[in-house]
Amino acid sequence: VTLISGENGLYYYDKPSGSVSDPYPTAFEEEYEGGITFLAFGDWGQKGPGTGQPQVASAMKTWADANQTTFVLSLGDNYYQTNNSLPVTDPNDHEGVLNIIDPKWKTYWLDVYGGRLNETIWYTITGNHDWYTNVTAEVYYFWDVDWRFFLPSLYYVRKVKFGDDISAVFIHIDTDPFYYNYTSYNNTNNLKQTLNDFKLYTSEQINDRLKWIEDQLIDAQDADWIFVVGHHPLIGDCRLQNPAYYLMYLLPPVFTKYKVSAYFNGHAHDLSYSAANATSPVTYFGSGAGGALLGTGCPNPDWASPYTFGFLSVSIPADGKTLSFDFVNANTTEVPPKVVYSGQVKSRKG
Repeated sequence: VTLISGENGLYYYDKPSGSVSDPYPTAFEEEYEGGITFLAFGDWGQKGPGTGQPQVASAMKTWADANQTTFVLSLGDNYYQTNNSLPVTDPNDHEGVLNIIDPKWKTYWLDVYGGRLNETIWYTITGNHDWYTNVTAEVYYFWDVDWRFFLPSLYYVRKVKFGDDISAVFIHIDTDPFYYNYTSYNNTNNLKQTLNDFKLYTSEQINDRLKWIEDQLIDAQDADWIFVVGHHPLIGDCRLQNPAYYLMYLLPPVFTKYKVSAYFNGHAHDLSYSAANATSPVTYFGSGAGGALLGTGCPNPDWASPYTFGFLSVSIPADGKTLSFDFVNANTTEVPPKVVYSGQVKSRKG
């Protein structure tokens, strides 16, 4: 049993007895006074040459302390290997974590993010680099060591109440089975074996997860805000059917049908954005520039800042009518950190 606390309530939840890939059976409830402000970023746990983790962590600390950040969305690829010429499970330099006592918990997370970031909860999903060694250990770390690294399962739902009786539902999903075609991979990085172990590689199994996502969206229809959090991108042309993205194209029509407010992703090591439009109410946010080597992301975004270390900040006031967002550049040591793109999104209820 673990204890989860919101500003206005205490809740108890049971550690599941099945696979960590099974969706957690009940929603996690949170309550906050006033509005909420959260940071979203992924692909952060990297050391070695070219890493941007220290400068992003510094900029995030400054921002979070100044803006009273409520929580963090960690968008996957939480722990990288420094030298990728080594086996992914090398005991001294490996992808992901080996177990719940891996020194990387301290050196890649606890010792890096200071100030308010060392007090708030990090609502986490996993990416492919987390899968390469022992993704189960990341879930067990939440249950057995530190619930601030919030990862009760690879699929879970949070129901948040805040401000003037405003409701927001966060649906956290693992997109690895939708992004990687089991039949086209060997097992050099353990991804294929993990898909097999979790029974998430056949069409029927993947459709079961898609149905679970749809069921959660149906249940959330009364919410003012619906957010889906996943690792792999759906910015621009990454929403199109393309063998390179395997089955990711199945997700946007479901998001559109149930009027999802926004989808947050990492994986592409940039900052990027696709706005809602006449054919879809969904805003897509890409924030995968938390520390890993930089690059370009999906073709044809509405806005992107490639080769930029940084993060996304999101704020919804107590009246819940409008979401404001800022993409923040951490390439420099400017104080306060430099905002490179801002915008707003309206509530599902107008």
